[in-house]
Amino acid sequence: MKRIFSLAMALVLTLGLMTACGSSGDTTSSNGSSAESGAAAGERTTVTKIAVLLPGSITDESWNQTAYEGLQQIEAMGYETAYTENVGSNDMEAVFRSYCEDGFDFVIGHGAQYGDACCRVAVDYPDVNFFITGNAPEDVPAEELPENIMFADYRECEGAYVCGVVAGLMTESGKVGYVGGGNNTTQQSDKNAFIEGVASVNPEAEVKSVITGTFDDSALGKETAIAMMEEGVDVILQTCDHTGLGVLEACSENGIYCLGYTTDQSTLVSDGLCLTSMLIDIPTMISSQIDLIKAGGYGGQTFPGLHDGVVSMSAFSDKVPAEVAEQVNAIIDQIKSGELVITPNYSET
Repeated sequence: MKRIFSLAMALVLTLGLMTACGSSGDTTSSNGSSAESGAAAGERTTVTKIAVLLPGSITDESWNQTAYEGLQQIEAMGYETAYTENVGSNDMEAVFRSYCEDGFDFVIGHGAQYGDACCRVAVDYPDVNFFITGNAPEDVPAEELPENIMFADYRECEGAYVCGVVAGLMTESGKVGYVGGGNNTTQQSDKNAFIEGVASVNPEAEVKSVITGTFDDSALGKETAIAMMEEGVDVILQTCDHTGLGVLEACSENGIYCLGYTTDQSTLVSDGLCLTSMLIDIPTMISSQIDLIKAGGYGGQTFPGLHDGVVSMSAFSDKVPAEVAEQVNAIIDQIKSGELVITPNYSET
């Protein structure tokens, strides 16, 4: 009996070690491919139910609406889908867990701000795949990131830099503005890249920047933009979703140039005042994850940007002179080729 008991205990310990190895595994390379990490990676190749956590409203004509459109495309492919709007920091973890408990096998946090909560939840649901449309948490070493999360550290900052170049070339007052939404790494990176882009072509220009703290307050966006105009700002980039609609409204009413975000927002502003928009192909970025999951070994970090079309710029307004358009397009080509590298800067200063 002692021998049988000893053998049984040895088997339990062996199975426990095998399970532990399956849940930790090898880290994923930056392009999203990975070495096979035991049973867990092999078991995460099926997608049936997909849910998205959104920081704002699906009617924001921007970041959240394009994610919703991507979800609609996925639903049309035959998948069961769900979404929750306006998921703030206090509710992130609970909403992630709720979808996992309801049997969703692919859960998306739409923004870098969801990274920390996703990391806490993912370790408890090793058979669920997670996707964050943003960079991984800076305070978590790459080797400690849960293997069932893919972070799309997309180079939105490249588009923000280009917008800065446009603003620097088009300002007449020598004062331009940036209005951001939530205080997260993507917004800080956009602000800093915009400032860098302005300085690259107009080092004497002054940049006024405000992170409003919200993506869902158009009245605050309009108030912020008007305050900037009163200080002489004549070109404004907004990257703040529904809050940004107020910025665009203020620009339209006061004849001030603006730069759009996520979608081509030229139709939201009168008289060609929207000089161009930074486009993010969120529907394709989200829907393409399904094929990656089915291929196996899903997880890690990927870095899409101008080079692969996930980030792009809309057509220039007829207010943009040909020589300015030519100069901006040359800079875009330099970024695509790697000749000019725009490094994300998450500093709040």
